[in-house]
Amino acid sequence: MGAAEDDQTRGHQSDEGQSVTSKYAIGESTSAGMDFFSSVVAGLLLGLGLDWVFNATPIFVIIGVIGGFISGFAKLWSTSRILEEQARARGRID
Repeated sequence: MGAAEDDQTRGHQSDEGQSVTSKYAIGESTSAGMDFFSSVVAGLLLGLGLDWVFNATPIFVIIGVIGGFISGFAKLWSTSRILEEQARARGRID
């Protein structure tokens, strides 16, 4: 079997096909989701820590979660723009 045939049997196409493997697409989606989730959790934990240090009401938790959502959404937006540019470069999106 040649290299091109071997790639096709694994569900891949060669560079001439200009397609992304399913594993790559799933990996990018999972990575973007985990970035969003980790930003929210980081904001929550930071807010809990600040509330504990200053013995405050959960104001820092609220601020931290909102900040985490904003940060996570910005990362998600950036990742989607990069993926869209890559798809355009491969001719997959007009």
